[in-house]
Amino acid sequence: MIKYKNISSYKYNKLSDKESKKPYCIEFNDGTKGWIVNGRNHREDGPAVEYNDGDKYWFLNDKEYSFEEWCNELNKTDEEKVFLRLKYL
Repeated sequence: MIKYKNISSYKYNKLSDKESKKPYCIEFNDGTKGWIVNGRNHREDGPAVEYNDGDKYWFLNDKEYSFEEWCNELNKTDEEKVFLRLKYL
């Protein structure tokens, strides 16, 4: 599992190119959160983008997937899918 460091969007924008490649959970002023790895939207344990209005988007290496496609790409078990549906959908 990837360990993400929580950081504000303001601080993330001030990072060096090398530092910005690390895994971050970026929180924006409006409450939106984005999970970034190597400067790309990426998360394997939930949605990579969660907007403050509740909308969620699933990404792997900056490629957007539907929830089902994302689960299939990561070979999630039926139990994991049920848990993720209850938690995020």
